[in-house]
Amino acid sequence: MRIEAKTVYKAGETVRYWGVKTGGLTWLSAEALTGKIIGRQREKQSYKIEGQSGTIHDVPEKLIEGGSEVKAG
Repeated sequence: MRIEAKTVYKAGETVRYWGVKTGGLTWLSAEALTGKIIGRQREKQSYKIEGQSGTIHDVPEKLIEGGSEVKAG
């Protein structure tokens, strides 16, 4: 798993992410999840991502990879 931090993603961009933040805890995934960027929270260094199931996740920047080369399933 190679993740590059400090990339700025745009709303609508499809990315892969390796975990989510819930209730102050970060849950990591062994498999990459795919979702669409819907917003950025600069002060929290995270993004709001809509997962394939339609749920919204708070994802730390460091757990996101992808960009234009990621294809939504």
